[in-house]
Amino acid sequence: MSAARVETVARTAGRRPRPSFLGALGGEVLKLRRQGWIWAMIAIALVFFAVLSLAVLQVTQMRQTLQANPTLFLYNLYDIYLNVFDTGAGIFLLIVSARLVGMEYSGGTIRVLLGRGAGRLRLFAAKLTALALLGLGLLAGFLVLVVATVYVSALTWGSAGRFASVPAHVWGEGVPSVLIALASIGIAILIGSTASVVGRSVTFGLTAALAFFPADNALTLLSSFLSTLTHQAFWKGLTTILLGPNLNVLPQVMETDRTPHIAFAVPLNPVSATHAWLVVAAWAAVMLAVCVILLRRRDVLQ
Repeated sequence: MSAARVETVARTAGRRPRPSFLGALGGEVLKLRRQGWIWAMIAIALVFFAVLSLAVLQVTQMRQTLQANPTLFLYNLYDIYLNVFDTGAGIFLLIVSARLVGMEYSGGTIRVLLGRGAGRLRLFAAKLTALALLGLGLLAGFLVLVVATVYVSALTWGSAGRFASVPAHVWGEGVPSVLIALASIGIAILIGSTASVVGRSVTFGLTAALAFFPADNALTLLSSFLSTLTHQAFWKGLTTILLGPNLNVLPQVMETDRTPHIAFAVPLNPVSATHAWLVVAAWAAVMLAVCVILLRRRDVLQ
């Protein structure tokens, strides 16, 4: 063997493959695809969507509303389906994100991945990206189902032509609903991921993630009680910086022509759309910063 050949072989043998972000992302997507319980939950969600749509759209009052006031009909659908998506997809993504991030710690595979050069932040970014793609897929699929269901129902009623009388700005008011749904997706992913990063286990991550919003809403109710009891404005002001209430109030503060129905707790003091978005963004930034700091500074002992 020539000296040049020996040098090439030695250089190749000494060169270690470096994991890429796309490779890590592909691995995380594969993990999501191979978890049967995810597909089972999606199947259950589809059944629930079908039952809910049949219950809502087959009500005689909904048919009459479409014929008499198609604008009000669309506004009602915005409220119903936005609440359904935010609640259902939020719970789903809280569970999936907590499991996907925490499974490496609970399964003891985190040291193997890091030992092979995956990189803590690269691995975490790949998990967040995979979860974001899943959330976008859920939203896209949900929108297709909603449009198809409403249109088929209107055709069945013989009232599809009534949509032509809806003002253009009413259709445009569906855009804020999509933006709010995207915000809910991102927040749910960050809450589940942060819980698992902090607790370093699937069990802790699931428990903390699923308890976050109930605790947030309960704190709003407690603040209302304390405000009434003590007559101190502080307690009402406290609710204006809570994540859940500000996320819940977004449909209300982003609408100008109507007052949407809000299913969960909102700040006890009036807030603007800018304030609500800034609070949501601040919580997202804090959770992301906590994850990055803990991932970079804590040793992996599993």
